[in-house]
Parts: sequence; C-alpha cells; structure tokens
Amino acid sequence: MKVAILGSGNGGCAAAADWSLAGHEVNLFDFDKFPTQINAVKKQGGIHVEGDIEGFAPIHYAGHSIEKAISNVDLIIAVGPAFSTEPFAEAVKPFITAGQNVIVSPGSCGGALLFKKALELDFEDTTITVAETSTLPYACRITKAGHVHVYLKLKGDFYYLLYLHQKRLKYMINLFLYMNALK
Repeated sequence: MKVAILGSGNGGCAAAADWSLAGHEVNLFDFDKFPTQINAVKKQGGIHVEGDIEGFAPIHYAGHSIEKAISNVDLIIAVGPAFSTEPFAEAVKPFITAGQNVIVSPGSCGGALLFKKALELDFEDTTITVAETSTLPYACRITKAGHVHVYLKLKGDFYYLLYLHQKRLKYMINLFLYMNALK
C-alpha cells in the first residue's frame, strides 16, 4: 500500500516509521514552516525509530509538496493537533482524487467531519473516504532530527476508528484492524 503521512511531528514520524517498517511505501509531508524533520528525513532517506517500534524506516518521499506526497497513494493519514486538521484538508483539496482514503489521527472534536467540510464534500459523499481515530496510537517523542522514540504503541481495543458513512464501513474496519496489527 502507498501511504502519505501529513505532519512531521512526534506522531507523524512515528506513524511514517510504523507503516514503512510494515512494508509500505511512505511519503512524509509537512508545511514549509516545519523544515527540521523533513530535511533530516530527506537527508538520511528515512526515520530512525526505537522503543516499541525498532529500526530504520525508509521514506520514499519527504518534502513540502502536498501534490507529490499524496499523488497515487491509497491512504492519507493526517497526524497532528486539532488545529492542523483544516489546513491539511485545504492543502490536499486541489490534489486529492476519488477513491483515496483519509484518516485523521487523532480526530479531536470531529476531525473527520471538519476534513470533509474543508474538502467541500457532503456528509453522504463517498468519493473520498474520511475516518478518524479516537487518539494518536503512539506515545512518542522526537529525540533529535530524523529520530523518534516510541514509548508505547497502542494496539487492540485501546483506540477506535470512526467512519462517517456505511457504504465503505467493512473496508474501513479491515483497515483499522490492519493498523492495529502493524508491528
């Protein structure tokens, strides 16, 4: 699966490393005003991760081009505080395509609804699947540029996925179960 992680903070780097080490092609995006992690990941070709997740996670693309980050990906995961949800949605809006899937992590106060609204999609519109997690599934900290320590990765019933429409519910449940199984 091709995955784009939006956000290069603690959670974004942990998510990017987790998906990469599970064998997926991962792109990492952040806005120009957040260059530190993007530059380090680009320079070293990936993210060093230790703790509950261990290894060097290759990152296919790290940069500030949202178009390049989300082009031809299956899954977009927006990782950041609640105030980042709308800017991420507005950034992807010109480039997101029908059939792509988005997870806002964490959802924080209806993040999936806000994301759909920013994309100017009706609640019932299923051309782009938007869901959210109840919490960030990682207790983590960046220890230095391009390095993240995952103290705890939540698994099982410790966090939940909310999907807004019944039409693709089975797909999203399977995706959530897969997210829980990432090692």
